[in-house]
Amino acid sequence: MGRVPPPQEPNGCLQTIVISRMIAQILFVPLALILGGILLVLGAFYAFAEHPLLGFGLVLIAFVALTFVARWEYERVKRDLPPADERDPADPRTR
Repeated sequence: MGRVPPPQEPNGCLQTIVISRMIAQILFVPLALILGGILLVLGAFYAFAEHPLLGFGLVLIAFVALTFVARWEYERVKRDLPPADERDPADPRTR
């Protein structure tokens, strides 16, 4: 019988693509929030310059959107945590 060759590891280019995709996936939400905040401030300046009610409406919409994102993120993190009886009391992330 013939000898089975060992499995080949991916080449350097594929590893680079995989690592870049992982980093982009991790940083997408924080960078989107930062960019959205900058655009919101610029939009608020413009909206308040046009009419005060337009500016307050934009701030209200931003507040509702931020509340929605915060609740969504809280539920996502809570879902990923282990149950309370399996948590390590010495780990500050699980208190």
